[in-house]
Amino acid sequence: MRLDIAAVVNLVTHSLPLSQWGLAESVKTDSYVIYNSQWCRVKFYIDIDGHTHWTSLWVYYGRLHALDNEWTMKWKGRYHYCWHDSNSDLKEALQFLDGVSPGTAYKTRWQRLPLLDEFHNSESGKNLIRYPDEYTLQSQALIWKHYGVHLFELFDLRRPDLWEKYTDFLKEYYTLDEKEARAAYKQKGIVWEPPFNPPRYKRC
Repeated sequence: MRLDIAAVVNLVTHSLPLSQWGLAESVKTDSYVIYNSQWCRVKFYIDIDGHTHWTSLWVYYGRLHALDNEWTMKWKGRYHYCWHDSNSDLKEALQFLDGVSPGTAYKTRWQRLPLLDEFHNSESGKNLIRYPDEYTLQSQALIWKHYGVHLFELFDLRRPDLWEKYTDFLKEYYTLDEKEARAAYKQKGIVWEPPFNPPRYKRC
């Protein structure tokens, strides 16, 4: 499907209960639209494949200080990621909310969350596989329904205590990732260099 921003807004407003969570449009460009609530920001971004020029829809979550069009920002004197990809980063956030340990989360990093696995294998999920943008939004709708305010509160600037616990969770999770990567590189006789700058656990 070839998306433009009007199509994205139409899909989002028909697929997600924006008003239920007080999400109102705050920024709209040709490539993304951002909705703000009292808790957080949600960005719907059109990614264009450089070879085929086909488009896909990506969803990102950010705290209220997240910059519109930057993926990192300076926070407490250091650079951090300010948007959280729903395809990867959000899984870690949901596991944190579920009370899963960083070690267990890391061991199951290639597995779908049970909630999303059930959706993927359901009749409606199988029917939507052919329509990846709709599939993405229906997955988010399911997450919103299941986690409710607990999801949005995680990003709330008024809950620094919760964010600090989440940061500790991420640091332990990515320490395991780094340890495994270092061991694999050492076995091959290659000097390991951190692939991400800032480190992936630095989020704000």
